[in-house]
Parts: sequence; structure tokens; C-alpha cells
Amino acid sequence: MSSPVATLASPPPVPASAEVPRRAEGSVDRRVVRVVLIGFVAAGAALRIWRAAANGLSYDESFTAMAARLSPGRLFDFLRVADTHPPLDYLVRSPFASTGASDFALRLPSLLFSIGALALFAWWMRSRGTTGLVAVGLFAASPFLVLHGGEARMYALLQLLGVAGACLAEARLRSPQPWHNWAAAGIVGVACLDHVSGILLAAGMFVVVGVGRRRADWTWRAAVAGGVAVWAVLWGPTFVEQAGHDWAGWIPPTSVSAFVDAVGGQVTNFVAVRVLVTVAVGVGGWVIWRRDRPLGRVWLGCGALPFVLAAVIGFVSPFLLDRTLTVASWAPALALGALADAAMVGSRRGASSPRSRVTTVAVWTAVALVALGAVSAVAATDEDTDQAIAHLEAVVAPGDVILTRPARYATLADYRIAVQQWGRAVHVAAPGIDDAAGVREAAAASTGRWWLLTPVGSRSSFTGWRSCSGTGSWTDGVTEIRCLQPAPRSAGSS
Repeated sequence: MSSPVATLASPPPVPASAEVPRRAEGSVDRRVVRVVLIGFVAAGAALRIWRAAANGLSYDESFTAMAARLSPGRLFDFLRVADTHPPLDYLVRSPFASTGASDFALRLPSLLFSIGALALFAWWMRSRGTTGLVAVGLFAASPFLVLHGGEARMYALLQLLGVAGACLAEARLRSPQPWHNWAAAGIVGVACLDHVSGILLAAGMFVVVGVGRRRADWTWRAAVAGGVAVWAVLWGPTFVEQAGHDWAGWIPPTSVSAFVDAVGGQVTNFVAVRVLVTVAVGVGGWVIWRRDRPLGRVWLGCGALPFVLAAVIGFVSPFLLDRTLTVASWAPALALGALADAAMVGSRRGASSPRSRVTTVAVWTAVALVALGAVSAVAATDEDTDQAIAHLEAVVAPGDVILTRPARYATLADYRIAVQQWGRAVHVAAPGIDDAAGVREAAAASTGRWWLLTPVGSRSSFTGWRSCSGTGSWTDGVTEIRCLQPAPRSAGSS
């Protein structure tokens, strides 16, 4: 029996002949696999594009758009006091946001990153038979990956970097090349500058070589650490200041249910089956480890370890969330693919043909249900204030003021109406209304009407203000809009 040290030591390069069993997983013809993979990539791309064109910008996306309009110096100062994220995603979208580009254009970088992640994952899985087919099918149709792949936020790039890091790590284990180290440093550095969860990817790539003591192992570790060092030098001091705020206080602490949601949520939006999915992912990871030790190392390090680290961090600071684990979003799909392939192989070897057909049908039915969940999620998704902004677009006339309370929600109207429709706007104060922000088209004379957008249940009547005649309140169940006018002063008032 091998010792623990021997098991964890970095393996020697794997000769090409040793990869043949890996390429022969399942019994699916290679040409069929390639055709189906291309179909999955095309379908997944279509889902992501559909999602990106389905709704207006959410609050978070509007925040991204307005921040991206700032000059780099002002952006860095703004993020220091108003956000928890690094600047890379805002800089990527700056050319679009600064010109008041459409919602779809602002989401275009995310689409390219997410579709690129899917295509790279399909290329990585191209020689893994049924394992690869099921994994790519789940990755293409994951509601989580589809929704965040068409969102103007930093998560789509994390999808791409997570797959790229895992793919590179396996290549490093099988046949080390000098360029692998430079690529590892680049992937980790970009991931950390995109989102702090890039450190989870760095940890996984760092440990994937085990306790190997060869020079190549230390060079790999140094490269990964170098990527983190770049982030620490460029953004570390600002991150320390950001961490002093409580912007992530809404994230619940680590719990069993939170962990299950983080794992199962990568695959399906059907909450009732996430416990089953999480268990199946664990079993599938064990199958990968038993079948293919280099790939098993990658799955444990770059796939499973980020979930474990996020859960540990979540005990002391708000951190465990499905979006935080985007860098490892490929891992559940791959584990379920391996489990499905093992079930099919076992059925073919130990049972009659009818049982084999039943197993195959069951596996692909499960993939189809995930795809159905993705379609339903995209079709049903209505961003948090999408209807409210659409209503404002319909009722606000030139010279009207859009007033949001609390003031932090002003971002919604600022980009989608003030920037995209008006072009130029002026900010105005509302006397007697606290924590509110008002904006009016610069080229229009004031009409005296103020449209107040506020969450349902919030205060909506104020001293010195009255409701506009002939208008009532509007609500979508989340937000409320009503028209206000300054109340006329009494004759004796000064």
C-alpha cells in the first residue's frame, strides 16, 4: 500500500499511451461526441444570448454601468468606499458604459466570456466519451451559468478563468511545459483582479501538485503565488479598506443548507433536488478519483477545495454564496458526468440490455430537465426593478424629476433613463425628503412633478409634499411609484 506522501507527491509526466483509457471512457463514437458537443455549445450560446436580451439591467448591473463611466482614478476611489470588488470588470465595460451603450452591449463582454468558457469546457471534455457529453450538456444548460453568463457583472469572466485554470492544471500534471507557469500566473492574477474569489482558484491550483518537491513543482507554486502577489500589490491595500465595510452583510453564514445551495445551485434551479445533486456530485468526484488520478487531483484542488474554503471562510465572514464559487462551477457538472458514465458502464457490464437502455434514458432525461430549468429560468426571470423602470419610462415627461429613496437606488434610473434616454441630466435635491436622490433631464424646464420610486412599505408621504392630482400609486409588489408635488404654501407662511 502506498504511503500518504507518495500518494500526494506530484506525479511524473504521464506518457501519451497512459491517456488511452481516459479517451475510451464510455462507448460513444468520437464523431458522434464531437457533433453533439458542437450542438451543446450552440444551444448554450443561444440560451445565454436569449438571456442577455430578455430584460433590462438589474440594480447590480446599473451600479456596474454607472461606476464604469468614471475615470480610472475616480473609479478606484469610488470602489474603495462603495463596493467590495476589484476594478477589472468595471474597466472592461468602461468603453460601453461611457457612451451610454444599450443593455445588450453592456452585457456583451459577459456573453463572450461565458460562451468562451462553454467552448473551452467542451474542448477539454472532447475525448471523455459519455462523461464529457453529460458534463458539457449540464454546463451548457445550467440556469446559474446561463443567468450570470448574460449579466453585466464579473461572474462570466470567472466562468472562463475557472475552466482555463483547471484545464491548465491537468495539462501541467500530465506533461509539464515551461509556458504552463506563465499561464498559471496570468490566470490567477486576472481572476483576483476580477473578483476576490480568484484566491480560491489560486489555492486550488497551488495544491494540485501535492507535496512534490521537484523544481518544476516549486516553479508552479511560485507562479500561482506570483499571480496573487500582483493582485496584492495593485489592489491589496484598497481591499483592506473595502473589507472594513459591511457591504456583504446580507450573505448568510455557513450552514448545511447554504452549502447545499452553493453546490446544487450550480446545476439546477429546482431547490427540492439540490440535496440529491450535492450527494451525487460527491459520489461523482470519487468516481473521477478512482478512474483518473491526474484529473481527480484537478477536481479536488480546483473544483472541490474552493467550496470547502468558501464554507470555512463563511463561518467568520459573509462569503459562502453560489456566485462566489463561479471559479469552480465546472466541477459539479464534471462529477455528475463521471457518475452518469459509471452508471451506464455498470449497466452494460452487469445487466440486460433493457436495464442499459433505462439507465441511458434516465441520465439524458436528467440533463433535459436541467435544460428545461434553464429555459424556464430565463423565460421567468424579471430583474428586481425591471417593471418599475419600464413604468417610469412610460409616465415620466420632459422636466419631471425621478426621485429614488433610499438614495443608493438612484443608480437604476441614472443609467437606464438619465444616460440612455436623456443624454444629459442634472441632480436636484428634494427639500424635506431625507435619504433621497433626484435627477431631471438637463434640457427640459421643470414641471414640478416628482416621481418617487421606493421599496414597498417604505415611507411615501412627507411634510410639504402632496400627491399629484389625477395620478395614483403603482406597484409591482417589490417597489412602489407615486407622483408628488410641493404643497402650496399658506398665505401667512414666510
